[in-house]
Amino acid sequence: MNGTPLPVAFGPDGLVPAVITDIASGDVLMIGFMNEEALQHTRDTGYVHFWSRSRQALWKKGETSGHVQEVQQISINCERNSLLIEVRQVGAVCHDGYPTCFYRRLEPDNTLTTVRDRWFDPADVYGKSGSGLATSTRRWWGAYESLRDNDWESTSGTSRLLRDRDDRVTTRLAEELRELAGALDGTHRHVDPASDVALEGGQVCYWLALRCIRDGLTWMQVRPDRALDAPASLGERAASSLAGLIRREAEFWLAGSNLDVAALAHGSLAMVAAACGVVGVTPRSLIMADLNEMRTRAYLEPYFAEVDGK
Repeated sequence: MNGTPLPVAFGPDGLVPAVITDIASGDVLMIGFMNEEALQHTRDTGYVHFWSRSRQALWKKGETSGHVQEVQQISINCERNSLLIEVRQVGAVCHDGYPTCFYRRLEPDNTLTTVRDRWFDPADVYGKSGSGLATSTRRWWGAYESLRDNDWESTSGTSRLLRDRDDRVTTRLAEELRELAGALDGTHRHVDPASDVALEGGQVCYWLALRCIRDGLTWMQVRPDRALDAPASLGERAASSLAGLIRREAEFWLAGSNLDVAALAHGSLAMVAAACGVVGVTPRSLIMADLNEMRTRAYLEPYFAEVDGK
């Protein structure tokens, strides 16, 4: 750092190609383009960002789907005009639902053969209708129900929390709501407002799901899909007042035992969605990030095999 210029030879268009590989499998996942801003965001946040040539805009990989790429190492070629970025891939990288964009083999007769299994239905992840969010939140909710209903306490801390009545679940939920409020009004900062709201909002969703599912509430009673189906944007001027409401919501959770937990949970999720709207984060991405992380757990493979229809 210290003012030293980036040792990258960007092309005449200001871009450099970046090859993304999975650090665990070694698979080539995709190829994208970065300008100086995208590369700097990638280094500053630890998540891969690209420059979209079609939209002429910066974008974070996985911003909508939750299929983010956590940077492990950045290398540069001998001529300094291309990058190799090793990542920990959350979920599937390809917009078609595959674990790599290179899921088809070119045959001698110029036909294409699909050689990888599809991991998800793109309609669930990228669809704009409520049905995609409904499907995603049902699977997310069901995964936690599976953790509650099966004894995986020896390998899963979440399973342990779901199978006892520990008060720390509610305490942590209230704490995460306060931190989400802080991410909105700038009093609790890690990286930037969008990243911080996504982080803290995801934590609220996690602890809220634990409290509800531990208490036996169903997806239908809470309807997280409807709660998270918020307006696309509320504007930054709403941040301060919304932060105050979220802090008040935290106190409601700590108020005592006479709570309408389903109604309170629905309202808290709606506030998470509103916070996402302030900073331009898609609420679905929070659920997908958690869902995709759970897909990596071996003990949940039977559950996902069933719900995915495999």
